[in-house]
Amino acid sequence: MTRRTFLILALAFLVLFPAWAGPRVSLVYTTEQTEPFKAGERDARAQYRSAIEENGGVIVEFFQGEPEEETARKLAKLDAVMLPGGIDVDPKFYDEPHHEKLEKIDAELDEFEFTLLRYADAHGLPILGICRGEQVMNVHYGGSLIQDIPSQHRSEVTVKHRYPRTSPERKEHLIRLVPGTRLHALFEKDEMMVNTYHHQAVKRLGEGLLVSARAEDGIIEAIELEGDRFVVGVQFHPERMRKEHPEINRLFEAFRAAAKKEQPTH
Repeated sequence: MTRRTFLILALAFLVLFPAWAGPRVSLVYTTEQTEPFKAGERDARAQYRSAIEENGGVIVEFFQGEPEEETARKLAKLDAVMLPGGIDVDPKFYDEPHHEKLEKIDAELDEFEFTLLRYADAHGLPILGICRGEQVMNVHYGGSLIQDIPSQHRSEVTVKHRYPRTSPERKEHLIRLVPGTRLHALFEKDEMMVNTYHHQAVKRLGEGLLVSARAEDGIIEAIELEGDRFVVGVQFHPERMRKEHPEINRLFEAFRAAAKKEQPTH
């Protein structure tokens, strides 16, 4: 049996027996990422995809610039929304001028991801935001961002949040989890090491959001929505940590469980 035949049969099975399918989770591809992905050349979202699929989820791909009716059709299928990392968020969405250290922005991409978040809110779907995804979440709920941590954040403790790509240093730092939060209950510890690849961070919290982790310099490293609904954002990249730090997979397990309204298995 060829791979193509197998995929066709698998798809037919899921259509006929949808209860056997895992939760359907969004994965956004930017304009630059779409063409090489569709051509089968490179999947820039491969690690996010693996984190979802290896935990029993099914990816629903969203492509920036696709027709609105196509987006609407895909949204109607979703069980959960995941927003991945990427470029800076346009400060116009939180009513601030551009800082001189602001990097690449794309207001159309921001708007596209806000559309997914609005749908998730309207239908009570779980949300997981990673790095830029956390920042988009915070702005969506009315918060603002530190546009450049090194020049805009002051602390007596120095924490390096981003390293040059060629740096041989281990790109990680300590975070402290806030007792009583979903994240603290999930990992059952007060501190943990996480990777770090960002120059922006949450500044003013969005409405209804709580801080669930901070770095030693006070930078917010994780947020969550008050209440029972799973809405979590993390500044770090858990999809890149799963091999070396297996416990981080609890985040994806909990996300899947929320999408299927199950209890986490860890």
